[in-house]
Amino acid sequence: MATEKKEAAAVPHQVVRVHESGVPVYRLGDRPAHLLTRRELNQAGLARAHRQPVLAYAHWFYYKKSGETPLYDRSAARPKKVATPAQLAALARGRFLARAWQCGDCGELTDEPRDTDDPRQSPDEIVCTPCSTIRREVHALVASLSLAPALPERLPSVLDALGPGPVEWAAALRDSASVVCLDTETASLHGWVVDLAVCGLDGHASLDTLVTPGGPISPGATAIHGITADMLEEANAPRFSAVLDALGAAIHGRCVVAYNLPYDLGVIAREVHRHARLTVGLDGADALAYTGTWLGRARWADLMEPYSTWYGEWHPYFQNYRWQSLPYGDHRAASDAAGAARLFGELADGTAPRLPASERGPQPDDYGYFDDFE
Repeated sequence: MATEKKEAAAVPHQVVRVHESGVPVYRLGDRPAHLLTRRELNQAGLARAHRQPVLAYAHWFYYKKSGETPLYDRSAARPKKVATPAQLAALARGRFLARAWQCGDCGELTDEPRDTDDPRQSPDEIVCTPCSTIRREVHALVASLSLAPALPERLPSVLDALGPGPVEWAAALRDSASVVCLDTETASLHGWVVDLAVCGLDGHASLDTLVTPGGPISPGATAIHGITADMLEEANAPRFSAVLDALGAAIHGRCVVAYNLPYDLGVIAREVHRHARLTVGLDGADALAYTGTWLGRARWADLMEPYSTWYGEWHPYFQNYRWQSLPYGDHRAASDAAGAARLFGELADGTAPRLPASERGPQPDDYGYFDDFE
């Protein structure tokens, strides 16, 4: 057996042809053992030495494709350099940045798979997994809250039984509860708070502050409210956690009226939930319980729906009233909160802007039902 191996080793390797550079070309599977490709050198922990010559080429054939790869002398190669920890860290950082994207909520870079690659979706709507979890949990929490339009236990029983119209609702709420109006401006459509205000029905603000969102402000949001990151930096705007106590003092124990309440309440709920998770250190059900308890210390009422009913622009297809924009305010929190307070007072007095009678849709009658409308 040993004699056969020696005889096989003595057989010269077949040269396919001579390369134009003058070196031989072998078949890939029939070449001297000391001649290795670059990949084989790498697998052996070696690398080409400086100006190491090509001693031969290996001809390969694979699925109707062929080519030639250079071969190098193993004994002339040098040991492969080992990357330092700093180099490995830099390499990992570069690979991370090559596939990273910015969360629309927290502004942090992440390389996790995106929820969607829909080109119609704006970047501020694509969020990382933790922020997506917060959105889901808070949405479910807000949907579970009892958002009574007034305080049923303190309203006259006749209104509670008959279902008041917009004017009766606003008047009864104004006369039976401590009402404040709230408004928020955000960093994006579903972003964090950048401007927050609470005012009484007289329009006087008990809370008016810019807020650092902890994330980017989208150009679309800035185009609406005019708030930029430079403005927040110049004003040394606090984080939401720093104004949480002041906000609680302004709204707890009162009925909070907001124009388009589901949006503003969702924004406040997400901020409180983030505070519970990141500042208080709660998680899961405990964070949700904290958020629900904090929100439950106030009552919440939506002004947009009753005002839209009062305004009277009927949508014949959907058979309901078109939502109306707030007629007062300039898209800053204090101005819009004061505008909501003014509109609430006018609605309670029956003097709020509305369409002419001939153009209005069906209105609730004295018993809270809609008249027939052709």
